[in-house]
Amino acid sequence: MRVSARRAVCTCVVAMALALVVPAMAAATVNGGCQVTGTSTSGGSIDLTTAAEWHLKKSDVAGGSGTAPSEQTAASVGAYALGLSLPIASGSGDGGTEGSVQGVSVEPYAVLGARFTVGGSSVGEGGGCSGQVVIIIDDVNPLTTVLGGGGVAAAVIGLLVLLAAMFMGGGIGSRLVGAIFGALGGAGLGLALAQFGILDATSLIGLAIVVVAAVLGLLVPGLFSRGAPGLPAA
Repeated sequence: MRVSARRAVCTCVVAMALALVVPAMAAATVNGGCQVTGTSTSGGSIDLTTAAEWHLKKSDVAGGSGTAPSEQTAASVGAYALGLSLPIASGSGDGGTEGSVQGVSVEPYAVLGARFTVGGSSVGEGGGCSGQVVIIIDDVNPLTTVLGGGGVAAAVIGLLVLLAAMFMGGGIGSRLVGAIFGALGGAGLGLALAQFGILDATSLIGLAIVVVAAVLGLLVPGLFSRGAPGLPAA
């Protein structure tokens, strides 16, 4: 997806923030001299240049506007999950200092999750801007969302598979399956913890959970199977 550079500031910090995946204690600020304002039907306007969080409701229609002190020629935006920034959009153009977007319905994104962390940046000849915003949809239960409830389900499935693998054979096939479902369960756990505000979505702890779970998946198959080696005879 490409976005006009004339809408770079607004798109990076406001518009695309509603498009996808939350660290509540992280400072959500916009640097580089840019000014960003968000609007919603339930909360009016909010200064996203320094606001720590942006609280919305599922029924909201949101939008925003942004200005930069100099022309911005390129922009990119990404959403955080498991400590990694996943690219959402980028674009370039002949420069611009302001932009706006309106009429973004929050409801479709409430199906995906209740908490999101999105960061964006733009560059220009006179300097660039960067920012990060935490979006919280107040009237959505994380357990009923894809990332929240789905993450919990994936974590449970991964755990059950690993428990079952302990009593099965310890061959290569079992270990491969264990690693896959271990990683799946770890990813689900990390995503769910972020949705419930327990884990910082920008922290690499989320990725570490996936790696540790995958390693356990390689090691535990056959641990308690009948063919497992026992103690040597006296």
